[in-house]
Amino acid sequence: MIAQEQEENKKGSDKEKKKKKELRELSPDRPHQTESTHTVDVGHIMFETDLINNTFYNKDMPHSSTTGLFFFNFKVGIQKRMDIEVISTALSFTRYENAALPASHDAFADLTFRYKVNIFGNDSGKTSLAIMPFITTSNFFVDKPVARTGGLFINAERQLPRGCEIEYTGGLTSFALDPFFKQYEWFSTVSFTYPLYKSLHHFVEISDRLNEFSNVRNNYSFDSGFTFTPTKNNQFDMGFYYFVPVKTLYIFVGTTIRI
Repeated sequence: MIAQEQEENKKGSDKEKKKKKELRELSPDRPHQTESTHTVDVGHIMFETDLINNTFYNKDMPHSSTTGLFFFNFKVGIQKRMDIEVISTALSFTRYENAALPASHDAFADLTFRYKVNIFGNDSGKTSLAIMPFITTSNFFVDKPVARTGGLFINAERQLPRGCEIEYTGGLTSFALDPFFKQYEWFSTVSFTYPLYKSLHHFVEISDRLNEFSNVRNNYSFDSGFTFTPTKNNQFDMGFYYFVPVKTLYIFVGTTIRI
């Protein structure tokens, strides 16, 4: 009798340990502009990056293009419903049509710090919600510390039948810190994702940036791309954003790794 009870207790303990070790489904912020509602599991890190991207600016003269390498979002799970994130561009090169202006390059120009808090739906349920304040600064490791802009996003997600999902992000994508709130921009985006075959998915997305202080009051985009998730801790993706009326095309190939 005692041996039986010990065996049952051992099985219960093993199940509890297994439950604790289970990670939630991989849900990175990339590759669309709509941010995920889910946080990184406690004690784990996630590295999301554009391996390479290219932006073509076709409205202003002279036309130009910028190639970016390793535009990354480094995330650390700090509590069950919270993570912290650091975003930057490792290296970028800008070239002008017909060499109208000298080419230029930049490395780790700015740092963006984000703090994501999941309100509900992090581990269960078809609906989830999160808030995410953030601040962008100069790279204070190599330059004078300067807080450039801040912002606040609200992220929402609803899982639909047949593996589809719809996501929304809205809020202040930026506001001036000095002078405080002298300039600001509102941002909203909706994405729809659906499975194509097994772990291959396709997404479509529309977004709007409303800025009363810019030459273009509403900057819209149509976005589309693919994600492939071969393992529970790795994702590959590729796609594009096209902005109108500024006639800017952004294309990318990237990946996500969770450790």
